[in-house]
Amino acid sequence: MRNKLPRHSFKESKFRYVVPNFFTAASLISGLIALEFISRGLNGEKNGFVTAAWLIVVSMFFDGLDGKIARMLNAVSKFGSEIDSLSDFAVFGIVPAFLAYKSVLYEFGYLGIGVSIFYVLAGVFRLARFNTKIGDKKKKNFFEGLPIPAAAAAVSATVIFNFHNWGEIHKKNTFLVIVLISAVLMVSKIEYLAINKVIKPTRKTVFATIIFLAISSIIVYFLTYKLLLIWIPVYLGWGIIRHIIITLGRHEEITRIEEDDDEE
Repeated sequence: MRNKLPRHSFKESKFRYVVPNFFTAASLISGLIALEFISRGLNGEKNGFVTAAWLIVVSMFFDGLDGKIARMLNAVSKFGSEIDSLSDFAVFGIVPAFLAYKSVLYEFGYLGIGVSIFYVLAGVFRLARFNTKIGDKKKKNFFEGLPIPAAAAAVSATVIFNFHNWGEIHKKNTFLVIVLISAVLMVSKIEYLAINKVIKPTRKTVFATIIFLAISSIIVYFLTYKLLLIWIPVYLGWGIIRHIIITLGRHEEITRIEEDDDEE
């Protein structure tokens, strides 16, 4: 009788590492294509900037899946983490800053250049800080500082909203402030909920996430782009409000302890 060859499951094969990296590559490709549409916007194509902003949103879709799939397949690796980090810097750091600058911030001269550069530097700082704290289980369900994809979403959503309503960036000063605030929040110590860590990556949750994101993207695109603006202020505002409440609580506790020491 012939000896049967041992069967290896997909989770045991090296091919499993390709799957999450495919989604990372898809995110990067979408961001690189966005650069082409930014160039078209500069050449007068009406929907160039809007298409570029939507492509950044598409990149967020792929970026939200690569990590979950890697954990589900037990395919987390140092190589994959490095690719994901470099891809995030390009897609959510450089591309949104380039979009913001070429769409309107160039009109502010050196101020616009400075804000755009600061956004990129804040993004790379945010990613570097995140990479150095991988494995820290003290606050595993929270990110320190606004995640760079969320900052990119704030820039992209503002571009989409303005161009859909007015065909240009209507409130230019407001847009500059939004880009600046997004950058400041990235380098801040304000904690934001790490949704991808709260939800355990299983086959069911990953599949449900894919379906949910796909349906949400279709609804946002075909029904109303305004829905894209709902979760961004909520997410940003939730982190700020939570930080203020925690800070005030700590201040009251310190004051109470000092008063008790004085009484003694």
